Amino acid sequence: MYKSFLFLVFAVFFSTFSIKSVEAQAYMEVGYSVGLSYYNGDLTNSISQALRQSHPAVSAFSKFNINSTLSTRLGVTYAKVSGFDALTGRSEFIRRNLSFDSDIYEIAGMLEVNMFKFSAIASENIFTPYVALGLGAFRFDPRTDYQGQRIRLQPLGTEGQGTSAAPNNQKYSLTQLNIPFGGGVKLKLADNITGFVDFTWRRTFTDYLDDVSSLYADPEILLAEGGELTLALSNRTGEFLGEEGYISNGVKRGNPTINDYYFMGAVGVSFSFYSSGSNVECPKF
Repeated sequence: MYKSFLFLVFAVFFSTFSIKSVEAQAYMEVGYSVGLSYYNGDLTNSISQALRQSHPAVSAFSKFNINSTLSTRLGVTYAKVSGFDALTGRSEFIRRNLSFDSDIYEIAGMLEVNMFKFSAIASENIFTPYVALGLGAFRFDPRTDYQGQRIRLQPLGTEGQGTSAAPNNQKYSLTQLNIPFGGGVKLKLADNITGFVDFTWRRTFTDYLDDVSSLYADPEILLAEGGELTLALSNRTGEFLGEEGYISNGVKRGNPTINDYYFMGAVGVSFSFYSSGSNVECPKF
């Protein structure tokens, strides 16, 4: 997975140099950003809690500026998200005692719309707010800590996926689509150099980013078909109470009506490449 992600990074950047000429008002740029990411789902109770669980995130992109208003962007992002019932501040969630974290590797294409005319290579406004919308794909893999070990949750089927406890519920895919949307502000720092602040939400099509969605599965079936580890990580209330006391089949474990999403707030810089005749030129400092 790491090699595939690195390949995507290089593909995004080297694709920039394949363009030999562009229109007078059009130009290419590449950039980087760093920031913080967090998630919202069944293991968060408020935005303040989500912010306390934020993690560093990085992104790189290649952009084609069609004109001073519209741009298309292809980017790759690494982020990390996590959630802990212990931080919710609500007794029913603290007692549930679930937790997870996951690395996220994402590639996404987006359309940007500037509110003011803006160009890093021409005399336009030196700053502009912008909005963006796109489509992406991401890879995740929720894990948790248990008895000093790091455990992958998806293969276990903690809600009975793949067992007779939930015959119509198969194990969720670790590769999913998302809809990134958001906006920010761009600022021209120098000829061909742009600084920006970006805020982007990712609406996902899965409720299992945190491995929690619907109901507790029948503990006897989980034990027989999934094993002791699956049973232990399906219901951790007894672990919190210091005694066994598994909740019976059918009790609510999560909320399946709302899918999870994750967010990245970042600051970054981009460098413009524009045409002169038939050759793409580099930024002049």
